[in-house]
Amino acid sequence: MASRSTVDSTIRRQGRSALRRPLAVTAAAALAAGLALTATTAASAAPSAGTITDASFTWGLSNEAGGGAYFGGCNFLSAGTAGDTGSSRLWTEADGFYSAESGDVSIVKPDASGALVPASWATKCQTPAGTAVSPGSTASLTKNAVVFGGGSGTAAADGSIEISWTGSFTVAFYGGLTYWTATDPVLTLDPSGDGVLTATASGYGTSMEDQSQWVPVAARQIVLADIAGASADDEGFSVTPAYLGVPVTTSGTPQATSGASWGSFPQSFVDFQTATGQASYWYSSGGSRDAAKPASPLAVSYSLEGAVVIPPEEPAADSRDIEVTVPTVVTPEPEDGSFGWSFAGGDAIALGTATQAGSTFVAEGPMTPITVTDTRTGGTSAYQWSISGQVAAFTAGIGGAGGSGGSGFGADALGWTPTVTDSGTGVAAGAAVAPQLQGGPGLGSSGILAASSTAASATIGAELRLVIPSSTPAGDYTSTLTITALS
Repeated sequence: MASRSTVDSTIRRQGRSALRRPLAVTAAAALAAGLALTATTAASAAPSAGTITDASFTWGLSNEAGGGAYFGGCNFLSAGTAGDTGSSRLWTEADGFYSAESGDVSIVKPDASGALVPASWATKCQTPAGTAVSPGSTASLTKNAVVFGGGSGTAAADGSIEISWTGSFTVAFYGGLTYWTATDPVLTLDPSGDGVLTATASGYGTSMEDQSQWVPVAARQIVLADIAGASADDEGFSVTPAYLGVPVTTSGTPQATSGASWGSFPQSFVDFQTATGQASYWYSSGGSRDAAKPASPLAVSYSLEGAVVIPPEEPAADSRDIEVTVPTVVTPEPEDGSFGWSFAGGDAIALGTATQAGSTFVAEGPMTPITVTDTRTGGTSAYQWSISGQVAAFTAGIGGAGGSGGSGFGADALGWTPTVTDSGTGVAAGAAVAPQLQGGPGLGSSGILAASSTAASATIGAELRLVIPSSTPAGDYTSTLTITALS
């Protein structure tokens, strides 16, 4: 008798809308085996005031930073500051430039089960399954990420945050033909969750047209990531930095501003890459790999110690302070419509019990529809929006007694076929994403659910499909689906 595997899933969601661009809005959703996705609302919480210690962040920058290269094998991340190769040439293991760990900085990548493990020179150009990445597919990725630890900072009473880290990481493209380094990153968030991740960038300049060029690039402060709407609490937050729909001024290849994945890293970031020769890899340039360029999710965690309370000074016996608050004059903005989105109901999304199909288990079902309302006026390109989603690795032992604690499988096991109904002009469904066992990348990387080139309302959703090996132990599995809206 064949064994059976079940997957039960829960969606926790939170939303935010505004009239400014760019605005990243995330909704966390837990996916678990009985394959039912139940929907509950998660409230946003600001962190308590206090001292931040043991801070870390994990970030892959973009899929392109772990993709295949037409020469040199792949693009990859390395811990620390790489040495000077002296010319635009491929790195070798004997150079000693590549490092998986340097101080509080390390490079990780998922293994076949989806668990993050240390990267190495031998695996730096391999997919989680252990095969070589291919430049011909934006779905063939190493998914490497840099992890910074040992950060410290403060959380203020108004909800603002500042955290700094010590250390460096290097981003090498085309096997090392071009590379640059980011040092001592600093994260700042204002009370609304908007902010930036900055660092000191340095490296070497070369050109694809003239690789004999090799010029040190003077260190400068740049913005690595623009952050909008991060929901930080006493333990951290996860957010996808701005990219989709972000315009940029370029001095070389012009930016392409059409398609579901157009956008850019911050302007100062692209300006710096103009000197290294990598500029067009950090914004949409109209090439075949534009879909791999959007920013990857950034996860930040920390410990928060109690607030430091400074007692007020006792007034002198012969004096008293006078306090008065002068309010800001508020000029109402003209009404020009609004943008918003929400899940269309809180009922569970039942994917049912996975059924055996040859050497796999398969489970299917619809995602809870998302209602997008966009009544803004004043132009089309200014009010473009997109909604995307990404899934974390599945783990067992949550949501039922049948789980075999500690086992699991990767996020790549889940795919979807986006749908759009009741839409206005300009709304288009994203491309279907197949599970890894059916030749696709799965939803371990961000996939577009739908996008609009105009101010248009719509109902969007997706048919979910999970494909896992039949050797997967029976039980309940849980993951997290993150929905991101950019407007």
